[in-house]
Parts: sequence; C-alpha cells; structure tokens
Amino acid sequence: MNKRRYFNDLASRWDSLPTAPDAWQRTACFVDKMRVSDDGRVLDVGCGTGILVEHLTRVLRPTARLVELDLAERMLRESLRAHPDARVSGLCADARCLPLPSDSFDAVLCFGVLPHLGEPEVVTAELLRVLHSGGTLGVGHLMDSQELNAFHAGLGPPVAGDHLPPASVLGEILRRAGAVSVVTEERAGWYFVRAVKGGR
Repeated sequence: MNKRRYFNDLASRWDSLPTAPDAWQRTACFVDKMRVSDDGRVLDVGCGTGILVEHLTRVLRPTARLVELDLAERMLRESLRAHPDARVSGLCADARCLPLPSDSFDAVLCFGVLPHLGEPEVVTAELLRVLHSGGTLGVGHLMDSQELNAFHAGLGPPVAGDHLPPASVLGEILRRAGAVSVVTEERAGWYFVRAVKGGR
C-alpha cells in the first residue's frame, strides 16, 4: 500500500484516533512560536484534516491567505470541509515537487508530517524554495524524534521506516541549505524547528 492510499483510508476517522490530551494547546503553542505574519501567505504542508487551521485563522487578517496542502485528497477534503473560510484554499500535491512558484510564501509550516515526506534534505530544500527571502519555515511534532520513530516502526508498512532526525540534525540540514536564525527545541512530547530563508 502506498502512502497516499494509506492516509486516504484513514481520513474519515483520523480525528477520532487517540492523541495527547493537551494536543490542542501544544499545537497552538507551535503556531504562536512560528510568529506568522498576520497578513501574509502561509503554506500548511501535509495539513491532514487541518490541525493547524483554527490556530492560524485566529491570527490571520482577512487579507491573508492560507493554502492547505496534502498528498491525500481525502485528508485535504476533510480539512476544507471542517474549516470553511474565505482565506483558506486547498492543493493536493507532493511536497517533494511543489507546483508552486519560487519565493511565493511568507511562512511554510510542516506539522506532524515531515517523516512521511521523504528525505529531509530534499523536502526542506523544496519548502525553502517556495519561501520569500526572510520567510520562515517551521517543523513541529508532539513527540520527540526517538519516540516518534519508535511509534512509526510499530505501525508497520508503509510508514514503519518514516524517520524524523533529531531537531539538532534537522537544524544543520537547514543551515547547509542556506537557512539562517535556526532555532531547535526537542524534549519529551515536543519537537520544534524554526528557520528563516536567507537572502541571495
């Protein structure tokens, strides 16, 4: 089974799966720490059923734009159905090859999904490509990398091998790709990396 089918099959019951009791608060913390411009263009990569949308629309002005992007069309459909908002649009696409112009977003958020997207060097380079110089890329999870990798291993195919590098390692990958002002945080129940796209 490929990953698109795997996540499509989970879409209708995704929001009923067990999660941390304080997931809503920690997700809000991720958005707050990203310091998203309230009138910018935001790309939510691997949006799933829209875990970030409520928190983002709380801070975005009416002129802002939020693009929800997911490889699984059913996940994307659930997100858009649950969060009708004129500021929000959807795009079904592969994060490794985004059908989007370079330098077109102020912020790119990647929450709870990076291991599923492929090699972090490839994916983060593509996410940085669509950011403006000075734009911000954020990666977050509600588990540390060791816990998340063990969790994925226990799920079996096709996600058993989906690996999240330690936050410090991802930070170095981003620096080598030209990111600046890299912040990394990792502890039990928390993984956060924020980086700014450097100028050319």
